[in-house]
Amino acid sequence: MNPETQFDAVIFDCDGVLVDTEHMINKLWQTMLSEIGLVLTDEEMMSYFSGKSLPDNITKAVELLGHPLPDHFRNDMAVRGQQLMATELERVPFIEETLLRINLPKAVGTNSFSESLDFKLHKADLTKHFQAYICIDHVEAPKPAPDIYLLAAEKLGVNPEKCAVIEDSPIGIRAGVAAGMTVFAYAATMNEEEQKQAGASVCFTDMRELPGLLNCS
Repeated sequence: MNPETQFDAVIFDCDGVLVDTEHMINKLWQTMLSEIGLVLTDEEMMSYFSGKSLPDNITKAVELLGHPLPDHFRNDMAVRGQQLMATELERVPFIEETLLRINLPKAVGTNSFSESLDFKLHKADLTKHFQAYICIDHVEAPKPAPDIYLLAAEKLGVNPEKCAVIEDSPIGIRAGVAAGMTVFAYAATMNEEEQKQAGASVCFTDMRELPGLLNCS
């Protein structure tokens, strides 16, 4: 461990931080919702759905529609999402070299379900970099509640205040802040002002900046 860093561990969100799925899945939601009569702009999609759990997104979609989703919607979403990830999933640019340079214990904390996270990390060949994985099915409350990040710190054996969180969505940023952690916001495709309003301490747009920001390369 680099004695100059103020952190004892780093916890990464997955979608939009490790793998480039955030916009891909939002686009799928946008397409499928338009097929049943709900047309939303890209900005509305980011505002309503980005960073949230699948159950929360379904609740929001029902609220916006004003009636329940079709019975087949959730299964169709799962099938089409898996097909997209199997063919189009990519790592966030420079993420692997960044992970190799961060010589601290690392975990993943995500609003994804375990099966989905396992698929993404294996597909991207990133599993070897992490000592713990905390998903929505491991806790009572998803982000923006702090549960996922607090459990990740516990699994790593590190005090929350000594953890850095790497997030992109305002929902996730608020979760890290609520856990008492310092949040570094990846802003390559996100609004920095919204990230700062959510509580991010630092915003950056290139993953290669992160080890220097953490003082642990």
